[in-house]
Amino acid sequence: MNMPKRKRKSSVQPLEQGQPYDNVLKSLFEGQERQMIAYFLVGAEYVETLNIEVLRTSLRVDQVYKIRLDDETNVLDLEFQASGETDDAERLLEYHAYFHRKYKCPVISVIVYPFPTTVAISPLREMRRGREVLVFHFQTIKLWEWNAEDFVRTHAVPMYALLPTMAGANAGMLHKALDEMVEYYQGSDIKLAREIRWLGIMLRRAKIMPIADKQEIEERLTMFDDLMERDPKMRKIRAESEARGRAEGEALGKAEGEALGKAEGLQEAVVTIVEGRYPPLADLARQKVRRITTPDALSIILKSLAAAPDENAARTLLELLVA
Repeated sequence: MNMPKRKRKSSVQPLEQGQPYDNVLKSLFEGQERQMIAYFLVGAEYVETLNIEVLRTSLRVDQVYKIRLDDETNVLDLEFQASGETDDAERLLEYHAYFHRKYKCPVISVIVYPFPTTVAISPLREMRRGREVLVFHFQTIKLWEWNAEDFVRTHAVPMYALLPTMAGANAGMLHKALDEMVEYYQGSDIKLAREIRWLGIMLRRAKIMPIADKQEIEERLTMFDDLMERDPKMRKIRAESEARGRAEGEALGKAEGEALGKAEGLQEAVVTIVEGRYPPLADLARQKVRRITTPDALSIILKSLAAAPDENAARTLLELLVA
């Protein structure tokens, strides 16, 4: 079954359109699928994650799981949409049909919207001459309508990164949540760093909390920046970049090659820091650092961005760099 890739509206900037936030939501599930799925689909029991990367389809699918629900095997397709689009329901129908054919079992299709936006309406009906040709039922979840207090009261720590998107979230509640996260992920600094990074990303995009409360929590989140520096993913990116740089620089001499590798690793680190803290600035960061090849200069930029108090300060710093 050959299906065309779904084109995005060109008038919407990719970063603002939502992909970084979609990735946050997908990453939150990794390693804690059993708990997370139960929050999004009551009664569902996680069986396994389906490897959608090897499926012969050009569709861009988020997270797909095999689950047990009501003593029956189902496929759960969870799609995360930071911004609603007019064809959300039609796109979901494409996925639904593909997975139903692939796995020969019922498919439960769910769209999760973390921020207020236009929401697809179920069911999708295809009509011809006033008669129904097809009726497709799916579920939608609007996180801004969920009550943050419900999750804090039940100590649902795996969901805490999403609290800033929920009704009733405030500084006092998030301080309490952060304390619990530190205790819950004790002994796993990297996991804690990732969860806190995701919380910060959601906090900066969400508009449901008072500005003063957001600023208060932002100040506390800066305390965890050093944990991000120990993230294995960042270390891997830097190590791979440095290795490539050393290989490419062999013709220039050993010393020059090592300097080039270190510079490329630092360039990647700068972009990774910006992607984690201020996703809308990621493209700007890539554009600005690609021509800065002095390791000392890149180190200063990296430290300055890590210490930036807010997105405006980070943007100003990046804009002052020579492209």
